[in-house]
Amino acid sequence: MSKVWVAHPVHAAPVPEHFGSKPYLLRALADAGLLHPLHLDAVEMDAAHAAEDSALRDLQSWQGNKSLAQFIEQALICDDVQPWAGNSLSKRVQDWSTFQAANVRVPGHHDDRITTSDGIEDDPFGAWARAASIVLRGPLQSMAQPGEEPYVAATLARGLKYRCRADAVRLSYQAHPMRRDFLLTFDLTREGASERVVLDVIKAIRGIHRSLATAASESDTHRVQLLELELPLLGGRLWGADEVGNLGEGEWIDLIVSRIADYRERAADLRRAVARCVTDEDYLRLARDIDGAKRQLLERLGLRRVALSAVEEDLVNGVASVAESVPGVPKVSGIWLGARTVGKQLSSTGTPVQRFLYKEFFRAWKRAGR
Repeated sequence: MSKVWVAHPVHAAPVPEHFGSKPYLLRALADAGLLHPLHLDAVEMDAAHAAEDSALRDLQSWQGNKSLAQFIEQALICDDVQPWAGNSLSKRVQDWSTFQAANVRVPGHHDDRITTSDGIEDDPFGAWARAASIVLRGPLQSMAQPGEEPYVAATLARGLKYRCRADAVRLSYQAHPMRRDFLLTFDLTREGASERVVLDVIKAIRGIHRSLATAASESDTHRVQLLELELPLLGGRLWGADEVGNLGEGEWIDLIVSRIADYRERAADLRRAVARCVTDEDYLRLARDIDGAKRQLLERLGLRRVALSAVEEDLVNGVASVAESVPGVPKVSGIWLGARTVGKQLSSTGTPVQRFLYKEFFRAWKRAGR
């Protein structure tokens, strides 16, 4: 994103002190100018409150409890068909709630943002969360440790508040998967979608389909493919296995933040190109740039022009060529290359988007060490 803001759960115009001294990553990103506290003026706050009141009416109706129960059921259904247990949303939420209780709801951290004794806002969203955690205690315990049900429910409801505030300033709210799936379920249920349709959407978002593009209609495929292009990191990683454990916590976070800043700067041309896509001609022009980059990569990196292996096809045609060996440590899949030295050619040929793609793919394949 060209610019990123972070909302505060209570304050409309927060200062850094309102967020507490932790998490370190949030503060480091803010200090580096990579994210900014979201500020709403009086008019924007009135608009946000009006949207919140509307959302609350539906949240407090039968639809609200139905959405929460459906979100939990969908998470468990998706978890059952995931090929790897590490992708289990319900298990990740359980681990998350346990970690939050021990490490986040402490002075200097969540306690500085929400100062109530249970870490839940003293407002209608918080009141709903406390009530829902009693009514739906059984289903919630499939995703939360005993006693953590109100906090999980409040975290979900808080997503509605954040989105209302983002809408008031005409920004896009990017939620983490737990809130994202709940918000999608809540919105679709609110608009009368059947449970089957809601589950199909959640399956697509959770990656049950082979790709988002295959879940889209034919007319929307190219738009969805462009959304996939915007996902970081394009072909790289933030750190290598040999770097882990060599730095203290603060130094490590500073290193990662500096690499995020570097990648943002390098990806600026691609980001601008995607943002400029409005008409079908714009999409085709960008697609031609990307296809041209793929063809030249085949030639310059010494890959065969015909009869590519499945791995080669996947790496050349799939922009996000990242696999994850362990959570949090992405790596590029290995491939044998008869690559010759490309040197200055990478920086002197093609459009800015093509040059960016050349460099990212080349770095990824070199890092694969094959």
